[in-house]
Amino acid sequence: MECEKTITLKEIIKHFNLEVLADGNLEQALHKNEIYRSGYELTGFFSKDAVELKSAIHIMGARESRYLSRICQKKKREILEKYFSYPFPAMVLSSKVADHKLLIEVAKEKNKVILKCNMRATKFIKELNFYLKNALGREAMLDKHILLEVYGIGILLRGPEELKIGATVELLERGHKFITDARLNLKETENGLFGMNSKAEIIPGKDYFLEMQGEENINITNYFGVKSTRPVKKVDMIIELEVWQEKKFYDRLGIDEVREEILGYKLPKITLPARKGRNLAVIIETAAINFRLKAMGFNSAKYFMEESKKLIKKNRERRERGEAVGEDNLSVKMFAEENKLEILIGESTAEEIFIKDTSIHRPALALSGYFDLDEESYENNGLQIFTIVELKYLNSLDEKIRMKNLEKFFSYKFPAIVVCGKVEIPDYIKKLTEKTGKVLLKSEEEISSLIIAKLNTYLEQHFAPSVAMHGVFLEMYGFGVLLTGKSGIGKSETALELIHRGHRLIADDMVKFKKRPNGDIIGRAADLPYFMEIRGLGIIDIKTLYGLSAVRIKKRLDAVIEIKEQTTENYLTSINYMSSKAVILDEEIYKSELYMSSGRNAAAMVEIVVMNLMAKRLGHNAEHNYNEGLSRMTEEEKREIFYDDF
Repeated sequence: MECEKTITLKEIIKHFNLEVLADGNLEQALHKNEIYRSGYELTGFFSKDAVELKSAIHIMGARESRYLSRICQKKKREILEKYFSYPFPAMVLSSKVADHKLLIEVAKEKNKVILKCNMRATKFIKELNFYLKNALGREAMLDKHILLEVYGIGILLRGPEELKIGATVELLERGHKFITDARLNLKETENGLFGMNSKAEIIPGKDYFLEMQGEENINITNYFGVKSTRPVKKVDMIIELEVWQEKKFYDRLGIDEVREEILGYKLPKITLPARKGRNLAVIIETAAINFRLKAMGFNSAKYFMEESKKLIKKNRERRERGEAVGEDNLSVKMFAEENKLEILIGESTAEEIFIKDTSIHRPALALSGYFDLDEESYENNGLQIFTIVELKYLNSLDEKIRMKNLEKFFSYKFPAIVVCGKVEIPDYIKKLTEKTGKVLLKSEEEISSLIIAKLNTYLEQHFAPSVAMHGVFLEMYGFGVLLTGKSGIGKSETALELIHRGHRLIADDMVKFKKRPNGDIIGRAADLPYFMEIRGLGIIDIKTLYGLSAVRIKKRLDAVIEIKEQTTENYLTSINYMSSKAVILDEEIYKSELYMSSGRNAAAMVEIVVMNLMAKRLGHNAEHNYNEGLSRMTEEEKREIFYDDF
């Protein structure tokens, strides 16, 4: 319910301690914040339809006073008589207006209010505007809403009672603040829309209650302390909670901002669906942090889309050039960056030249002009390694023979040459590298066998067998855990709470796994890592929101946990500890199934599964020990424990 406020001239006079020069009707009520500085009226021009001549408070400063002083008395009186015939409520003279005798005389004749302030005109206009904005600001009372402060953001929460109250209690337990629920008074002010506890008094214990339907109200002060309450807070956003609807579309990007108007303020609004086992408080906290991030000028969703478009464009250009597109196409630039190699020649093209297999070759006989035995080594796009030995040998050859052999060598399709050690590279190699469009790299490692072993290991890992899987990949207690399940089951929401609990995100939605030579399965994100998609909230940047400690580049896969919907009415959340094995890239991985039902926290149950796996790895199998102990019990002991009534 919205209400309109008024204020009288007497109240303004009292607040600013104004001097009354002509007292007219001081009981006039103002309904709007309208302030006008006198202007063209002093020239004798009046617009009959001008709103400011009807309801605005007029301000006259030193500039306007000096202008009037230059006009003859007769003309001045004519202008003032016509000016004061309009129904505007009052005129306020600034402290710099000195000659106002005629002005006051005419005002009294016209029963017009003339006041004088002790400030300059510009300052008084600013002060008066602020005062009227607050005094005349529209107000409204809202029911069925809860106003909270989460990380400094004022959140207006609404939706089904059980969802609102559950999320509110959880947020208060996490240290956030409660303003009010059923007694919410919204007020328009100079600084925005503020919500306040309309019954907040001196004793907080009497004012802050969370109203419960059919149950005793929760005394916020008693349960959570005075630190969990505050009487007033600016409203920054609206969050609407609703029960998950399978067929309803929920925002998954967060680019198109939805706004709702309250008292003329268009507030950003998001709708969050609630599913079984999900912690709404964590998602609301994330929404608050993401709001702050946007206020700082960084929009995660827009950044994600812009970067995605760049990748799509880049891949399209590669296809047009006839290049294969995929992760296995390792650019020389990426190879150099990840192996700390210096690009001496070809930096501009290093991103467009690709290494396509794991072979690494030292030319040896090829530099002598003998290619017949091992010609495939140069045509297979493998790397070529030059050490001080190769350079000394080349320098020992006759120049014509050397250039003939090198021109033949550089005619093959290898992508790059890696020069090892602190050696001076001859100009003829540099010129041939530039001429043939290859890349020349430099490594400070002088022992060729070490650099070959290092680069070979890297290439073997990069070009290892791979597979992409749908799910969320996390590091928990040192274990790499993949959460799987059907679309919409709540994998990302569960992962978000796990991140709040101190675990780390590796990849969301699409995880790329590769098999190392030792059999380990290594998972990492795609080209745009550390982003998560939360239904209702959109795309969020975990690294920016929670810091570097909340993310990790890659991790070995240790366990797969499949989240499933509980189909029976059993109130318990069950975990299938009779775990099976998931086969990924021909390797068996520990797998457990987690069935979710109402009232259970999915994140907590995932932690239990991982801790149980940790216990098994350390030699403690609770399930085996339980069954073994059970087998040793007599039938009588079993009846006493499981069947007797106590």
